[in-house]
Amino acid sequence: MIARSVEIDDELHLRPLPTADAAEACRRAQARVWIDLEAFEPAELEGWLDALAIGGLARRLCLESLDRPGFYPLKNEIVLVIPLLVDEEDSSGPDFAAFVCRENLLLTLHRQPLPQLADLEDSESRLSDRSIAALVSAALIDVSVAALRRTESLRHSVRALEERMDREPDTVEAEEILDTRAELLELASVVADQLPVLRALGATDTSVLRLAGASVFMNCARVNLQAADSALGSLDARVGVLRSGFQMHAQEKTNRRLGMLTILSAVFMPITLLAGIWGMNFEVMPELKHPFAYPLALGFMAAVGSGMYFFFRRTGWFD
Repeated sequence: MIARSVEIDDELHLRPLPTADAAEACRRAQARVWIDLEAFEPAELEGWLDALAIGGLARRLCLESLDRPGFYPLKNEIVLVIPLLVDEEDSSGPDFAAFVCRENLLLTLHRQPLPQLADLEDSESRLSDRSIAALVSAALIDVSVAALRRTESLRHSVRALEERMDREPDTVEAEEILDTRAELLELASVVADQLPVLRALGATDTSVLRLAGASVFMNCARVNLQAADSALGSLDARVGVLRSGFQMHAQEKTNRRLGMLTILSAVFMPITLLAGIWGMNFEVMPELKHPFAYPLALGFMAAVGSGMYFFFRRTGWFD
């Protein structure tokens, strides 16, 4: 398990706090502590929950709900679970993170390293006040910005595929389009699961988590996710057009090949007919006794084949 803890000081800086002292620090009325737990085992998590006096439904949610999004306003805590993006090279899919919010504590739980939950730089300029609500809002802004950045990266990938499809369609592979669509669907699923939770959180203002002072930051996070969601819908339509264009191009290539085979069959069909006629074993066939019958037959067949080839070429069948 990797445990990190910081405390918001009076200048709105995130001051490192020894993890051994974090649970004790949370008991101070004026404390504002953030504890982040990563890659934990169930027994290790239970130990932290005991130390922080998190019980009841909040405890069960921390132990059992890290695989689905949700928003749970409880009497002593507010618990929200959202999917977060992992590194683009990681193909294991999104990871879920839980936020357990109290007036003086933010506990975040996740199994994989999540850059969105790294320590906030320049925290004094990003926190609206010295509160857990401000800290949650700032963290969720990072979450929304990560979604926007991944959406912009995906937009560039789609644009590059569109340009290649227009200029060099033969260089576009079906796997590229399928991989791009899979990445788009995964990102769209994450954003679609994040949005309802942020909307519900933005409409909540209780003694456990007072969002009045951080409402601007919360609105910013929500607007960023709405922008990403809208852009992903547009990109999905563009990828659909790409797939249609790729299929049309592949069908066109197949049709050209079939057309070439048809032309070759048409060219050799009369030659095959002549060869079949002259290959019959009748006793009375005047051509068989002609001294120049063989070269004349070959020349005639070559002339017929060449004539049909030039006819098809002149009428545009090879274009």
